[in-house]
Amino acid sequence: MERGHGITNGSRNGLQLVDSCRSWSKSSAIDRTMGYWALGTGLQLLLLLLALGGSELQVKAKGSLIQRSFDEMVLECAELMSIVHSKLARIRSGVMLPDEDTKCLIRCVGISGRFWNDHTGLRKELLARYFVTDPADAYNVNRTEACLQELPALDLNAEKCCGLAFESFLCYYYNYGNLRQDSVFVPLDHLQLQHVTSRCMDVHQITTEQLMSLSEEAMDANDKVHCLVRCIGLQTGVYSDREGVSIDRLYAQYGEGHCDKEFKTNAVECITKHRELAYGSPCKRAYHLLYKCFENVRNVISAYELPDSDGN
Repeated sequence: MERGHGITNGSRNGLQLVDSCRSWSKSSAIDRTMGYWALGTGLQLLLLLLALGGSELQVKAKGSLIQRSFDEMVLECAELMSIVHSKLARIRSGVMLPDEDTKCLIRCVGISGRFWNDHTGLRKELLARYFVTDPADAYNVNRTEACLQELPALDLNAEKCCGLAFESFLCYYYNYGNLRQDSVFVPLDHLQLQHVTSRCMDVHQITTEQLMSLSEEAMDANDKVHCLVRCIGLQTGVYSDREGVSIDRLYAQYGEGHCDKEFKTNAVECITKHRELAYGSPCKRAYHLLYKCFENVRNVISAYELPDSDGN
């Protein structure tokens, strides 16, 4: 994929800075109200996913770190959608015409990269990761936000999703920066998270019944649980023994609905607090830095992952 039009200068440069933490979603179809977060992530819920989702998982998803470039996802989606070579070449050269094939291809890329969902719309912070910004351009966020605000409300009509996904992408493409050439971390989806949990439970010989029976105190003292948490962290790419917690990836995986700066500030504070307790085995260290800091941010079985789970 050629770099996009990137930074453009125009009358919008005079806009005042906007709150980059404000979520863009005009849909009232799904209630995404969440209480003020207690430090944590869905790792606690991941430990119980099999109990909630069934112990027999017929999943072929890869339970490992996924990093993909925008162009790789364009090529994959073009193949899945049988986009003709000439049109694909035009799109990869940076020419984004508003025909239906191009619109739906960009929607497909958004689904693959986790920055678009037909039920919840655009996840801005994930789309932004695919662009390189110009440090000298102080108004790229302003222009992008102004562009997004001009778009119509999210409509669950499938025929309109391609157009809205495409227009949302164009707001970034023409205002935010240039498309990256390198690979970007892609959060795992619900089934992939289930696969990771199932695999880690098998590796460490932990059953759902055992997990369900453990109290908080028992989990704190259970070496197998410590290693299970470490395994999940390693397999999802949010943790490594060498680097510790990757707060950036953790936010990408679990931070939807939370302000980037607030999430990461609270994360650093909690990690600093628990670091002194994280001595000992690699498993114990991972348990303290991940589970003790990041429980209960969100249930990975939610309206975002399973929008029809409540019958709507």
